[in-house]
Amino acid sequence: MSRIVAEAHGLQQTYTIRRGWGRAPARLQAVDGVSFRLEAGRTLGVVGESGCGKSTLARMVTLIEPPASGQLQLLGLDAVQPPAAERARLRRAVQLVFQNPYGSLNPRQKIVTALETPLAIHTTLPAAERRERAEAMLARVGLRPEHAQRYPHMFSGGQRQRIAIARALMPEPALLVADEPVSALDVSVQAQVLNLLADLQQQLGLAYLFISHDLAVVRHLSDEVLVMYLGRVMEHAPKSRLFARPLHPYTRALLGSTPGLGREPVVLTGELPSPLAPPPGCVFHTRCPRAQERCRLERPALRSLDGTQVACHFAEESA
Repeated sequence: MSRIVAEAHGLQQTYTIRRGWGRAPARLQAVDGVSFRLEAGRTLGVVGESGCGKSTLARMVTLIEPPASGQLQLLGLDAVQPPAAERARLRRAVQLVFQNPYGSLNPRQKIVTALETPLAIHTTLPAAERRERAEAMLARVGLRPEHAQRYPHMFSGGQRQRIAIARALMPEPALLVADEPVSALDVSVQAQVLNLLADLQQQLGLAYLFISHDLAVVRHLSDEVLVMYLGRVMEHAPKSRLFARPLHPYTRALLGSTPGLGREPVVLTGELPSPLAPPPGCVFHTRCPRAQERCRLERPALRSLDGTQVACHFAEESA
């Protein structure tokens, strides 16, 4: 029986934006009702344009900030208001790999120290054992023992991302949240890092929440895909089903804009609406080539159709 590592129900995040003297603060709904379930050894890909709420979702799942409402469980425990005795365990259970590997590493800190720090924070292991584990982890991500005594500027971008992955794995997490982990890398290096992530998942049984704007990358690594737009879920389906038969017009537009997927391009008109003033009804209707009057007036519920969760009034036409 598969182990549930993370489960979210109706996660929402709202920010208050100050707009200057004499103007009332604005309300930004960054994430609006996201739900998912993630099992050990599986990957949930989260895709969407910039500003859709992907990184905000990552911050909530990694416990950097609590959701405004909704439920989040990690390893079967309440992660929104966890029991005091379990907080440290939950902090170890989920780790984050950032987009920019150079910016996420201390330039004045040797690599071995960067890898030992999570163990110094979360465990009582002696220094010698921390050092041994750090060197073993470097080998696991494809680096040599002598790399431990070097500084971040002495490595290539791909090597730095391997180091960032190694550091995230030091506390032995159950869930790794990767926020655009290969977008800053060359294409050939991207493939190496993606293959490393796939190998580590198979070896360690990790669950991944993989955030990206590149559907070709998501197709390579994910088991399920969640498509977001202005903080809301447009479509959620197994990878094979979503890439073979996308039901939402926004999903089809994303697939059509990605080279190498063999999809017919879909032309979207208009600009991405401001998240401070999302359109009424379906938030995608201002750019949707198939929008009708109902789309402008009524917000579509996320519903099940042929094994896919889709928020579209007319998804049956695509099915």
